[in-house]
Amino acid sequence: VRTLWLEIAISRLPGMASVDKTPEEAAASRKRARTGAAPAAPAAEAGQDGAGANGAKRARTWNVRIGERAAGILNPIREIMDKIAGKENPRKRLISLAQGDPTAYPHLRPGDVMVRAVVATVTGGVSNGYQPSQGSGPARAAVAEAFSVHGRPPLKPSDVFMTLGCSEALSHCIAALAARGSNILLPRPGFCLYEVLCNYHGVEPRYYDLLPHQGWQIEASQLATLVDENTCALLINNPSNPCGAVYPGAHLKAVLAVAEELCLPVIADEVYAEMTFGEPYVACAAATSSVPVLSVCALSKRWLAPGWRLGWITVHDAEGILARAAVPETLLKLCQVSLGPSAPLQAALPQILCGTPKEWYEKVLKDLEESAKCCVRRCREIPGFEVCTEPQGSMYCMVRIKKEAFGGGVADNDVDFAGQLLAEESIAVLPGQCFNAPGFFRVVFAAPPEVLNEAFDRIESFCRRHAAKA
Repeated sequence: VRTLWLEIAISRLPGMASVDKTPEEAAASRKRARTGAAPAAPAAEAGQDGAGANGAKRARTWNVRIGERAAGILNPIREIMDKIAGKENPRKRLISLAQGDPTAYPHLRPGDVMVRAVVATVTGGVSNGYQPSQGSGPARAAVAEAFSVHGRPPLKPSDVFMTLGCSEALSHCIAALAARGSNILLPRPGFCLYEVLCNYHGVEPRYYDLLPHQGWQIEASQLATLVDENTCALLINNPSNPCGAVYPGAHLKAVLAVAEELCLPVIADEVYAEMTFGEPYVACAAATSSVPVLSVCALSKRWLAPGWRLGWITVHDAEGILARAAVPETLLKLCQVSLGPSAPLQAALPQILCGTPKEWYEKVLKDLEESAKCCVRRCREIPGFEVCTEPQGSMYCMVRIKKEAFGGGVADNDVDFAGQLLAEESIAVLPGQCFNAPGFFRVVFAAPPEVLNEAFDRIESFCRRHAAKA
C-alpha cells in the first residue's frame, strides 16, 4: 500500500508526467505492493548484455575503504615496542619493567571486599540490564561522595559520568571540548594516549615542559606562550605517569592561578589519586575554587583492577562555566554511544568505595614505596644512570641515560638502548621517546623487590659490559 501511495504521489509531481503507467503496469505495481515482490529488472537494450543504452556497465565493483580517522591512529608505545618485540634473549627469563599493570605480580591484587562485592552483584541477578547512559544512580552517588573536595560545593550524582575505564573518560573530555581548530596543552614528558586522543578528535597537541630536577613540576611560566584563542584546555596529570611526580598543593595553586588568568578549563588525569608515599596528594579541583575542572579516575590503579574497565568523570563547575557551554550535555551524548560500563561492576562500586578497609590501601602503598626505594637505589648504583627526582607516587620512575658513559653506540638513543637491553638481558623497559622524553627510559616499579633486584642485576651487568673505555 505504501509503495502504491508513493507511486501516485510521484506521478503527481510537476514534470513527472512521463512516469504515467499503462493499466497493466499499474495493476502490476498494486500486486507488488500487496505481495512485497521486487520489481522486475528492465530488459537490456538490443545488442547490450547487462549494459545501458550508452554501453556503461551497471554492475558495482568492490570498493571497500577504511575511515581516515581510524586509519590515522598511531600509538607511539606500540610503534616503538613493535620494533623490538620478540627479540629478547631466549636463554634468559623475560622480566618486564615496561607494562603499567599493577596486577602483573601476585602481591598486588584487588581487595577481598572488592571481589566479594562484584561476586554478590553477579550472583544476585538484579544487575543484568541496561543502565542509564550516564551511569547507575547509586554508582554516581558513591563517586560524588568520595570525590567531593574541600573548598568546592559537594558533587551531585548529576556531576558524575561513568565510563569504560579512564581511557574513555579522557576521550570523552577531549571530545567534548574539541571545537573545530582547537588545541590543548599537554605535559612533556606525558602519557602518550593524550596525543593519540587529540589527533583522533582533531585537536592540535601543544606541549608544556616538566622540570626533571625540580620534582618534574610544571613550568608554569611557559603556559602563556602556548595559548591562543583556540586553546580549549590544560591537561594536568597528578600523580604522574611516567615521572612518578606528586605536585605539592602550593605548586598546583600557582598553576591553577595561571589557568584562571588564561581562562583555561582543566582536564585532570587523576587515575593515580591518593597513590602517594611522599608528598601528600592534592586534587586539582581542591587547588582552585573557580577554574572548571573535568577530573578523570578509575578502579584501574589505586584499586588494582585495570581489567575491570570501570572509570568516571567528575565535573567541578561551581560557577557554571562548563554548563553554559553545554559540556555536561555533550558528555552525556558521548556516554550514550557506549551505554557505560558493566552493570554488575557499577552495582558493586558503592561497596568498593566505602567498604575497602584503610589497612588494604596502606599495605598497597607500603609495598609500592618499598619497590620505589629499591628501584632508585639500584639505578643510582649503576654508572651511566641518573634519577633526577625520586618518585613520590604512582608506580613509575624516569631514568636518564648518560650517553657519554657508554661505548659502541649502545646509548646513541633510548630506543636502541632499550632494544639492546632486551636482546641481551631479556629486560623490557620503555624508551623515553614513548613519552616525548628522549634520552630517558621508564621503569615500572610495581614488581616486588626480589624481582626488581634480579632485573637490576642484569641491567647493571649490561651497563658495565657496554661502559665507555677510559
